[in-house]
Amino acid sequence: MPPRPSHIPHATERTTLQKMSRTRGLRPEQMHPAGTQIIAGMLRKGWIEKQPDGCTYCITRVGDAALRAVIPVKR
Repeated sequence: MPPRPSHIPHATERTTLQKMSRTRGLRPEQMHPAGTQIIAGMLRKGWIEKQPDGCTYCITRVGDAALRAVIPVKR
């Protein structure tokens, strides 16, 4: 099966975005199972952003759109 397009979150990213959509911000340790590399990747993609407090992250509009994207199914 071909790799998932980068604009569609994989399972760990999707779980983290779902957690973030229910709150105003999460600390990195609350984003489990996402680790530092996944958090960095979501920052690069513009799906999340660091809050002004410097300790928490929140989902962006782009991240919300990625969360709502239809996952392609090969049949």
